[in-house]
Amino acid sequence: MSAATVDALAGGGRFIAGIGVSGPQIVEGWYGQPWGRPYWRIKDYVAIMRKIFEREGPVAYAGNEISLPYQGPGAMGIGKPLKSILHMRPDIPIYLGTGNEATVKLTAEIADGWLPLGFVPGSMPEYRGWLEEGFRRSNGKRSFKNFEIQGSVHVEVSDDVQAALAKLKPEVALYVGGMGHRDKNFHKDIMVRRGFAEAADRIQELYLAQRKDEAAAAVPDEWVDAKSLVGPKVRIKQRYRAWEDSGLTGLTVRTKSVEAIEAMAEAARLNPR
Repeated sequence: MSAATVDALAGGGRFIAGIGVSGPQIVEGWYGQPWGRPYWRIKDYVAIMRKIFEREGPVAYAGNEISLPYQGPGAMGIGKPLKSILHMRPDIPIYLGTGNEATVKLTAEIADGWLPLGFVPGSMPEYRGWLEEGFRRSNGKRSFKNFEIQGSVHVEVSDDVQAALAKLKPEVALYVGGMGHRDKNFHKDIMVRRGFAEAADRIQELYLAQRKDEAAAAVPDEWVDAKSLVGPKVRIKQRYRAWEDSGLTGLTVRTKSVEAIEAMAEAARLNPR
């Protein structure tokens, strides 16, 4: 219902529903729900969203993780299938934020787009086979031709590259060190997969010991530089080409600077597809 409302407010078909399952520490510690089986939770959730958007009738669904009406523990037994009173776009795009093999395959099978966790230039070969398998499972509905891959990049314009990298390190330390349990942290897992296992372990050790400044200092420059565009405008424009050729269909720019937005616009004009 929230997605349909925002879609109506945005107008012009501009809204995209981006969803993900978060992690067990947040789901169980903050939302008070069992972590369960995230693969099936995603699959059930997307199927239910599409039924709601399409408004072909009252929504009933029997899933592996989610069912409507609910008939599990604590149910009064009086729930019935309902139909939204909002007349929404039936084809509101659904993008999934996923990162491991099973869920990336599922994303390519059932979603309109992908919000890849930890994507950097050069990482597409890791995912291509997974995506192709998901497309195969979609029975011809999806392929690289009609599937969006929306990456994300920090952009920081500065004459001091080292200072710009240092500015981004506290957030890396937060996610790698503290955004998840010691034994279940998807952000740390990505850093390990990218070849920074020793640094990832050290960052987590320091962060969980509340030595956050030291954790930030332990983040390698190479890791921050790989996942961001920082430095003078000329450097940003030069390094933008790698993102343009990375296999992404779109790129979300993360910045608080108008100058950074302008630098990216200039880089895009210099490197047209």
